[in-house]
Order: sequence, then structure tokens, then C-alpha cells
Amino acid sequence: MFGQAIEKPWFFSSSVHTEAVSRLLYVAEQGEPFVFLQGDHGCGKSTLLKQVQAECSRYGHSTVLINLAALDQVAFLWHLCGGLSIVPRVEQSQTQLMSAIRDELVGRSLCNHRTVILLDDFARTAEDIAPIIDFLSAINQQTDGAVSVIAAGESVTSPELQRLSALKVHLRRLTEADTNAFALEFLQFLAVPPETVTGDAVAAIVERAQGSAAQLTRLCQLVSVAVEATPNLVVDAEVLAVLTDEILVA
Repeated sequence: MFGQAIEKPWFFSSSVHTEAVSRLLYVAEQGEPFVFLQGDHGCGKSTLLKQVQAECSRYGHSTVLINLAALDQVAFLWHLCGGLSIVPRVEQSQTQLMSAIRDELVGRSLCNHRTVILLDDFARTAEDIAPIIDFLSAINQQTDGAVSVIAAGESVTSPELQRLSALKVHLRRLTEADTNAFALEFLQFLAVPPETVTGDAVAAIVERAQGSAAQLTRLCQLVSVAVEATPNLVVDAEVLAVLTDEILVA
């Protein structure tokens, strides 16, 4: 499930993505303050964060997942308060919001409870939130590692955050073999009968996707909808080209 929401959870465990999940979980388990997950658009960063969230929850850790796109510092703090079940008053200042967050996180740590904060679209904030990351890192030190922040984006420009990141986790595009396996597994997950998609159609999907998990997801979902809507349809490379051109899949 890279890039698009589908009805049931699905995760493609390529070697690249499995290693990235393992590295991020290591950071959470070791109580490191911050790690940055870097990858090009469409590589599956958002889905990887959701997978990490699911794994952390399975281990009994609290998790908060926030999309930072267009958020400034105050808006981010409000979202974080919501994720931590803090109910601030409307008139509270940024300093008061930060104090409430610190008190909540410190209180959780006294109960031996670990909190993992997952931040998506890090590079698309409306304001630099590095000071808030520093604030959360200070809480990490205060609580002996009970708070960890995992952020994802296409790049991290702050030298301070680069220094703070415990590990380098770079999500690359899928290899051709992984792209092919992704397409076959996801079509099966979507309950597309194998006989309705020809080999050259799968090859065309692989070629069009160019290793992008998000593009693979869209193409496979397009095939699924077409097969479901048109009885006895067999999708070959020519049919796939017509479908993608008609809905303007880039």
C-alpha cells in the first residue's frame, strides 16, 4: 500500500523496505531522539511510516502519526496535543502548549511507557519546525529515551537535524525484479484473476512505474477497477495503454 489508501493494509516487503523498517524500529527501541527517512517522491515513505506505526503499536508503544504539509510550529503542536490526547485551551500560547506536551510525555515515561512520534511530509512544512524537534529531543534526554521522533521527507536541509539523526535511512526506488514482484503480489491482493492480466501487461506496468511504489499502486488499482467493471476483460499491454492514457496517469 504505497502512496494510496486501500481497503485493507498491505505492505510489500522488498529488501530495501524491510531494511528501512528494521532501522527505524531499532531507533525506537534504542530510545534515540531522532531519525530521518529520506526518499524520492513515490518511494513509499508514507506507507513505511504506517508500517512502523503498526509494529510499534504491536510492541506496546504509543505512536502519533502527523502529516506536516502546510503546518507551522503552532499548528504542529496542536496536532501533537491531539495525538497525545491533550485537550488544550484555545487561548494557550505556544510555550504553554509545549509545557503541556512535555508534562504528558514525562508522565508517560514515569510509567515506563515509550512514545514514538512519526512525521510525514517533513519538507513541506509552512515553517521550520527544527526548534520543535530540538524540544522533543530535550525531552528524550530528560526521559532517558522514552520519546523518539521519526521524520520522513525528500530531503533534510538543516545541518543540525542531519547531525541529530541517529542513522541514515534512505529509501530507494524498487529494482526491476522487486517492481515485478510488487505488481504480481498487489494484483493478487486486489483479487484480480491472474488469467485476466497478460504477461506483457505486467511488463508494461513495470516499465511505466519506473520503480515508483506509488505509481505501481495506481496502475494496479486501475487494472483492478477495469477488470471488475468489465466482465470478461483481458488486460494486455494495449488495453493498459488505453486505460492509462484515458485517465491521464503520468
